[in-house]
Amino acid sequence: MIKGKTRNIVRLTVDLRMYRHSGIGRYLRNLMPLLLPRIKADRVRVIGQREIVGEEDWLNDSRVEFVEETATIYSVAEQTMALRGVYRDTDLLWAPHYNAPLAYGGRMVVTIHDVAPLAMPEILGNTLKRAYAKLLIERSVKQSTSILCVSKFTAEELTQRLRVPAEKMTVTHLGLDANWPHTAVRHVEADGLPYLLYVGNVKPNKNLGLLLRAFAKVMDSIPHRLVLAGRIRGVGTNDDAVVRQAETMGKRVRFAGEVSDAELIQLYAGASASVLPSLYEGFGLPLLEAMRLGCPVLCSAAGALPEVAAGAAMYFDPRSETQLAERLAEVMSTERMDTLRRAGFEREKCFRLQECAEQSSVVMNLLLEGRR
Repeated sequence: MIKGKTRNIVRLTVDLRMYRHSGIGRYLRNLMPLLLPRIKADRVRVIGQREIVGEEDWLNDSRVEFVEETATIYSVAEQTMALRGVYRDTDLLWAPHYNAPLAYGGRMVVTIHDVAPLAMPEILGNTLKRAYAKLLIERSVKQSTSILCVSKFTAEELTQRLRVPAEKMTVTHLGLDANWPHTAVRHVEADGLPYLLYVGNVKPNKNLGLLLRAFAKVMDSIPHRLVLAGRIRGVGTNDDAVVRQAETMGKRVRFAGEVSDAELIQLYAGASASVLPSLYEGFGLPLLEAMRLGCPVLCSAAGALPEVAAGAAMYFDPRSETQLAERLAEVMSTERMDTLRRAGFEREKCFRLQECAEQSSVVMNLLLEGRR
């Protein structure tokens, strides 16, 4: 250091308001403990609600500054955060979703998980929501200095739909938290029925309606129940018709609702197979969750799912209930399921959260270094 001069404090600001959400929240909860030690910043400002973030060990890092913020995502209030000085003295802002601040003019890294509102605008309830989502996505990728994409599929989508140059993007595949086990106590249904597991919410792009229709075709020829784990209400674009459809199928379909990680792990461990029928996915973390626990995977050939599952899943057309019904019937083949189980164990090893953290930190540190 030159005598008489002090080094500028370099500050990273992280928006953690979605810390307890399902998909993006899990991404943040898994990544932060690994990412923070790799970040070369003097201060790390965390934006969120302390009662929601909780007492996480990584918060004990002496560099962390917590800023309480109650503005909800996609709200008008979140777009006033820049005007209220929430991002003051920030050298780099990390927005883990495309709802980045429109009025922020500094360096910014944005994580794009998918561009479903552009690919499938019908999943949003009205014209205003569609227009706002489109604005946020377009502005966030344009304003950002760098973009983290969770899959090659998402990067290709950004190139094709928004002409984002490849050099602006870094693919950071997701992975599972080290605490996600390889074995667990298996869940058993109260009446002992074997079951197929769906993990996700009831948003239209999750395609739960197709799964229910396909299951109806085979439920008289297989003994399984269909267990649906995930949030049903309050997801913003929930499909009430799908919920009503499930309720007509009696005890053969059970809504487990939102479950804890401990409960989810046991559900995977006890399931005959996990089914992911999505019309569009930017990654598909439930694939890896199931594979590590030895749960065979049936998934659609849509979005990034083939990129993640490769040869370790049994695929179907996400618009063909007949084809999905045929796949569901194959859960009766012990040999076929054992083959998927072994392939899943090996495929899951290809994705490591430590690599995601390292790749993400390289991008952020290069931008932070330019501010020293």
